[in-house]
Amino acid sequence: MATHTEFHVHHDSPEKVGRRERLGVRLLIVADGSFLFAIIFSWFYLRNLNVNNAWLPKGVKTFSTASSWWVIVPFIIVFIAHRVSMRNRSLRVPAMALSTVLLIIGAWYQWHQVCNMPFVAQDANGRPFYNGAYASNWIIFAGTNMFHYIITAFITLGLFLRGLRGNLLDPVLEEWRQRVAGSWFTWVMIGGILSAFTTSFK
Repeated sequence: MATHTEFHVHHDSPEKVGRRERLGVRLLIVADGSFLFAIIFSWFYLRNLNVNNAWLPKGVKTFSTASSWWVIVPFIIVFIAHRVSMRNRSLRVPAMALSTVLLIIGAWYQWHQVCNMPFVAQDANGRPFYNGAYASNWIIFAGTNMFHYIITAFITLGLFLRGLRGNLLDPVLEEWRQRVAGSWFTWVMIGGILSAFTTSFK
């Protein structure tokens, strides 16, 4: 009976696998970015058009500008934490653990906003609806942020768990994955800043 337990997940070289994974993440960023830029365009287009004052109907409340920025703070911290951990390998596990916790808190805060929207009205039959174009566009931005939180938390948790395995992993492939994850962290930080900047205009 064979006692050799070593196995290989990939038959390709670590560099080839890393380049393939990098391409996949870049395509995801392009697709996600095209959607984000479309809703940014929609926000400013409808805000400036403001047909029949439907952007913000009279009496409709909005979220504060500060809340738009607070919700994306975890993305900025995760980006910085990952950059620091790339320079110091010993910080990778604690940095990703902290990042995962911060992303969970950020996702909770975004969900809290969704559950307490000040612009939800009710029709004659008591059914809720979004009162104005601002409200409809804001909920799309909130959904985009939630998507970013879920994907980013999944990545940071994965990096944390892989970091615990230490020397059991291919060091070349791990460096590729760290850089690929960094591309995503950079994008969600930029996307979050663009979202916060856009929703600051009411």
